[in-house]
Amino acid sequence: MVGAVPWLALGSFASGVGSLYLLAQLREHWDKPGAKWFVATIATITVWCGTYGVAVLVSTPLVRRGLEAVTWVCLVWIGFFFLAFALGYTGRTTILESRLFRGLAAVPAVASLLALTNSLHALLWDGFRLTTVDGASLVQYTFQPLGYVVVFVAMLFVMFGTVLVFDTVISYGPLYRREAIAVGLSPVPPGLAVLVWALGIGPTANLTTLAFLPHIALDSYAFARSDMFEFHPATRRAGERAAIDDIATPVAIVDVDGRIVNLNPAAESMLGVEKQSALTDPLDGLLVGDTFTVGEAYDRFAVENGGRRDVYKVQQTELRDAGDTHLGYTAVFQDITDEIQRERRLAVLNRFLRHNVRNESVVIQARAELLAAELEGEPADHAATIERAVDRLVESGDKARTLSTAGVDAEDIEPVALRERIEDTVRPLAEEYDGPVSVEVPDDLTLRTQPVLLGVVVTNLVENALQHVPDATVSVRAHADGDDVVLTVADDGPGVPEHELSVIERGQETDLDHGSGIGLWLVHWSVQTLEGDLAFDTSDGTTATVRLPRERAVVSDPAAA
Repeated sequence: MVGAVPWLALGSFASGVGSLYLLAQLREHWDKPGAKWFVATIATITVWCGTYGVAVLVSTPLVRRGLEAVTWVCLVWIGFFFLAFALGYTGRTTILESRLFRGLAAVPAVASLLALTNSLHALLWDGFRLTTVDGASLVQYTFQPLGYVVVFVAMLFVMFGTVLVFDTVISYGPLYRREAIAVGLSPVPPGLAVLVWALGIGPTANLTTLAFLPHIALDSYAFARSDMFEFHPATRRAGERAAIDDIATPVAIVDVDGRIVNLNPAAESMLGVEKQSALTDPLDGLLVGDTFTVGEAYDRFAVENGGRRDVYKVQQTELRDAGDTHLGYTAVFQDITDEIQRERRLAVLNRFLRHNVRNESVVIQARAELLAAELEGEPADHAATIERAVDRLVESGDKARTLSTAGVDAEDIEPVALRERIEDTVRPLAEEYDGPVSVEVPDDLTLRTQPVLLGVVVTNLVENALQHVPDATVSVRAHADGDDVVLTVADDGPGVPEHELSVIERGQETDLDHGSGIGLWLVHWSVQTLEGDLAFDTSDGTTATVRLPRERAVVSDPAAA
């Protein structure tokens, strides 16, 4: 023991210098979550090591008592600071900023006051004895029950903080796993030293300051050398909280029996309950409307609340732990009430356009034909104008119906001989508009796609050229390009007006900026459904380029395009 005493002072100072080095390394991380509390922890260690290093070299009883009290103050605050760091670092700011945790600071505050005034009441220790060995000052005293409680509470704080950091960081997987192990192990050496000292099962000297050397080394590796403050768990915890609590979509977390474990604010509003009062209640008992079964998905599920009946699409996902144990479900309720109302309005409008408008247009068209045949001069021209306008209206309706009735199921996808399909499509158009259309497509070029939509694309591109460019020369070409087929429809006219193309590229019309017809829209929607790309070049006439996959694998809904 005699030979070890000088090394105790030297080791204490070495630990203090090491902690100062760690503090210097942490300056750039000062604004990171939990960093200020971690700095407070290391600063307290620095004070403890420096104070104890000086204390073992002081033989004046009064000064030695005062320095010993300071080491106790450092002991009781280290645990609180480290627990605060763990809460901040792992993103548990709600607990850290709560009144309960702030009130917890009274424990080290009271313990510090007791330590500094212990000579007056001896509640923490008694029988203070000073021993000088080779110029080093060592003390002995008897722990009082309250002293053991203070030490135990301080170590309990450290233990809780260590568990939080270790468990949270290790959950990231291989990233920072070694650093997390270092953080988990760093409190072990000083913790064991405190136990040995408090229980009196070791040497007379308190070796805790020496045990801070490996503690500082491990923390330096984890937080300074490996930049754990640059990628901290608080980000993920905040993201998880925002992903559930801050979104407008109702989310309910239930156990395997369907009892509520958590609700986000949107789910509270949907159910008309407060989360605290609804915890452990069966979710199906709070859903007024359709019958709800935990674990099942619903395309449409009605929920009644406050006289309002909303419809949701419900997706339930199993919750499993690392051992693949089924813990419960996350139920996400997507409000589709407005979507269903739009579907119903569109269905009514579609029926009206398909039947009423078409029937009335046929009547107008027939009367216009009769008038054009009976009248002469300007009145006959007016009748002919009416007839042509109704023809265009009926034709646009037919185009729209063609797209609305085109199938989008997997059964609609089939091999298509491209040359044959294109020739069959353009032949009647060339006859109707009396315009030449050339087709240059390899005989053996095929693709798996939806023939109806492919026909919509070719028909409207060719017809657009023949209608708007008198005496136009229209060419249709196609060739294979890797896994794609490139189809071009070109004419030598003046080109499609820029405002027509800009509307298509933007994907929506306005009252002041819109196209003159539905043909290009049909091409745009059909190409999207076929999972292709559409581009126009108007530098020399108009060239429409359509790139389609040779193997159509995924079927899309044109209504979503």
